[in-house]
This record gives sequence, C-alpha cells and structure tokens, in this order.
Amino acid sequence: MSITVIIPCYNESIEVLKDTVTKTANSLSKTHPGAFEILVINDGSKKVNYDSIDFAKLNARMIKHDYNQGYGASLMTGVMAAAHSWIGIADSDGTYPIERFHEFMSYAEKYDMVIGKRPWKDIPLIRRPAKMILHKFACFMAGAEVEDLNTGMRIFRKEIVLRYKGLFPKRFSFTSTLTMIHATSGQRVKAIDIDYAKRVGSSSIRPIADTIAFFSLVLRLSLYFNPLKIFIPLSFFFLLSAIARGVRDYNLNSAFGGLTLVLFFMGFQLFFFGLIAEVINRRST
Repeated sequence: MSITVIIPCYNESIEVLKDTVTKTANSLSKTHPGAFEILVINDGSKKVNYDSIDFAKLNARMIKHDYNQGYGASLMTGVMAAAHSWIGIADSDGTYPIERFHEFMSYAEKYDMVIGKRPWKDIPLIRRPAKMILHKFACFMAGAEVEDLNTGMRIFRKEIVLRYKGLFPKRFSFTSTLTMIHATSGQRVKAIDIDYAKRVGSSSIRPIADTIAFFSLVLRLSLYFNPLKIFIPLSFFFLLSAIARGVRDYNLNSAFGGLTLVLFFMGFQLFFFGLIAEVINRRST
C-alpha cells in the first residue's frame, strides 16, 4: 500500500516547513519505505522564499502556484499530481502530530478515510459554541456521527475526490466537504484521537465568515446527497402550519382562509420537490 502526502504551504516559515516534511518522511519510512511521496504545494508564497530547501534530501518535492489560489485548490493540485491511490494531508504550521502518519496507514485496509480527531479542550473557548452547533447540525444532516468536520490531518482514497471533484471548493471548506461526502455516502471512516498544538505563526481563518460558509456547505452537500433530509421536515412544517391555521380559520369564520391554502400547497410542493430531487440523486449515482 502506497501513499502521497500533501502539505499545503503559504508563507510558512522555512524552519517549520522543513520540520513538518522531515517528521512526515520519518513516520512513513517506518512502515512504508519507498512506497510514499511527499508533495509540498507552495500556494503562491511571496513573503518566504523556499529555494534554499533541498526537498530531494527530505524525500519530497515542491509544486508551486503562480498566485495564491486557496487551501482547497492546493490540496486538489496535490491530488491531481499524486502518484499513489491513497492521499494524506497535513497542515504545515506545526499543529498536527504528523509523526503519527504511519498509525493512520495501519487502518487503511479496513476504512475509506482515517481522520485525526482533535480534543475539544484544544479549541479556543470563543469558538466552541459555534463548533458545537455546527457539529450537531452536520451530524443531523449526514444522519451519522461526524467526529471532526474539518480536521486537517487525515488519509483517504484518491478515487473519492476524483469522483466528486466538482463539489470541492478552492478555500478552507475542502476538508469539511470531504468529511460530509464520506458521512452522507456511507463511506467507512475511522477517527483517531490526536493532540493539537498551538499554531506557529498567524492563522488566515475568518471565524464568523468561515463558520457561516461551513453551515452553507453542510446544507448544500446534504441537499446533494440526501435531499429528503431537508425537504421532508420543511414539508411537514408547512402542512402542520396549514392544519393549525385551518383549525383557527374554521373556528372563527367557519371557512378556510387564503393563508391556510397557501401553507397547504407549499407543504405539498416541498414534499414533491424532495421526491423529485431524491429520484435525480439516485439516478446520478
């Protein structure tokens, strides 16, 4: 079994990047000597020049973007250039225990993806409420437990990304998309508890904007893979509202009002839209 590990990099310090690549190579050399490659994707870095790094000596090679395209675009570049059927990803900022990559690979035969599950205690207090709500929402939409929606350390089969290539965004939502695709399409996922260190350098994550984007992503993917999960509850909501309004209208006026009929027809329309979306989804898979 062989693997390509992709390390996106944007203006990361030379020392941290070299340490990340070295630890990754040392980890995989323990169990997969000669059966791995490491791709560093330089996403248009301008503040740091990596020409001084001899990546060949580190058992790696660098692919450079001419301009900054985003985290997701960097990962997709790596996936398309990967020589192996398994893909591993890790951030270059020193936050993930990449020396444990060989442990992840030991589960590869039984699972379609193995993720590093970060502990809640390592998440800043200010971000925990939004993270918790997003986690519950993702689990409900997927109809399955989602251990860590956007962890940046994982391994997965290359074929799953190629199959759903058009769904992946160019920015931070790449990992969340990958998680939801596996959860909603019945893929086998293994979660391993990991430590999560404090980031070296500044983060480019935008807490409010990215949280809203994550909610939108989860909803969009749920509509793609399991449309009835959205349409059926909405349909029942409008039908129950129509019944409640109808009872009120009849008690007051001995007739049904216009709003009752509007709510009733909206409920039925949403129900049939859900059925149509489900049929389309089944035919396209």
